[in-house]
Amino acid sequence: MTTYRQPSETERREILVEAYSHRIGELMDEGRRAYYLNFMFNQLPGSRQTQMHIMAQEVERVHWILMHHIVRRPNAERFAHLRPLFFGCPDLPVFKWNRGKVGQSATANDGLHFNVVALVPPRTDPVLPVEFQYWLRGPLSRLTVPLDQHFQENGRKYLNRRLARIDVTPITEGTMADYTLKTFKHGRIDEGSVLVL
Repeated sequence: MTTYRQPSETERREILVEAYSHRIGELMDEGRRAYYLNFMFNQLPGSRQTQMHIMAQEVERVHWILMHHIVRRPNAERFAHLRPLFFGCPDLPVFKWNRGKVGQSATANDGLHFNVVALVPPRTDPVLPVEFQYWLRGPLSRLTVPLDQHFQENGRKYLNRRLARIDVTPITEGTMADYTLKTFKHGRIDEGSVLVL
């Protein structure tokens, strides 16, 4: 007789992060381009919980703006495959024993920031005729440059008094899900703080 053991809370978190990683990998295999986004904020008001809530709102706002840069009618079903996807959560700072006195200077929100894996559809090829690309793939992304370049060129549309900067790095190995969701994986935040857009 086989007995079934409920996974521990730690195991459950690891399983969930692995599931996110698997899904991100599938989307990359389907042709989506993956990027690691690090959202850094100016000093935010309130408790840590309030700050995390504001950060999530800002990430949602950035997602909404980006979505409208990529697809003209994001709510239309025939354009659903073009919507950008975000998987992320707040990242709490980890104390580093090797920091000198210079590194101990206070940072905004005590180092709290937000990490995201962003997946965007393949960008439109500027060389091939649009009609040919449409015939091959159907409705096309309006994004004609890599995502890091897009954020660099359009920063003023995304940044505001709360959001100080967005660092963007193309993901070339793995999915970065484990690193992006490490604060959740290590039990420092609850599942409700994981943002999937």
